[in-house]
Amino acid sequence: MQNQVNNFNEMRNEKLRTHSSEFLRGTLMVVLGLALLFYPGFTLVSITRLVAVLLLVKGAMAGLILLLSRSRRSNPSMLLELLFDVGIGLLILYNPRGTISFFVVILAIWALIGGLLMAFSFQTLRKAGLVNWGLFLNSVIALSFGLVLIFEPLRGGVALATLIGAFALVYGLVNLLTAFVPKPR
Repeated sequence: MQNQVNNFNEMRNEKLRTHSSEFLRGTLMVVLGLALLFYPGFTLVSITRLVAVLLLVKGAMAGLILLLSRSRRSNPSMLLELLFDVGIGLLILYNPRGTISFFVVILAIWALIGGLLMAFSFQTLRKAGLVNWGLFLNSVIALSFGLVLIFEPLRGGVALATLIGAFALVYGLVNLLTAFVPKPR
């Protein structure tokens, strides 16, 4: 009898933890989604600055570890980590829009290369007598997407943030719904 009570309590506690985590995750995703939908530029810059602060804290921790190290030998990898984290953190902190543009341009280059590779694949398959219009359409979409992002990286970043915001909002709402809908036994 005691075993059954313990099993019931464990299952109830697990269910509460699952519902709590779904509720928390859903709430955070809804807030992030709404922020990205209604204030995409501000939210992107804020997230970028948060990453910069995290890098600075990580670099400061590496510096503290170096200072408190008991061994007399220096740790070159820890020193490199310190310099890298603080350097990149400061760069991002003082130029968040440039950082956003940089990553959008990287995404644009990826889209352009992918689009070109799909176009070459389409051409090769067409010469072999196999026509895949889906591959052709995907190559046109990827190339167009890459060109837009290359020439308008900040606007592209805002557009991407809006799309991610819509996804986060839907994902969060589904998590909230899941947290409140009773599960079958």
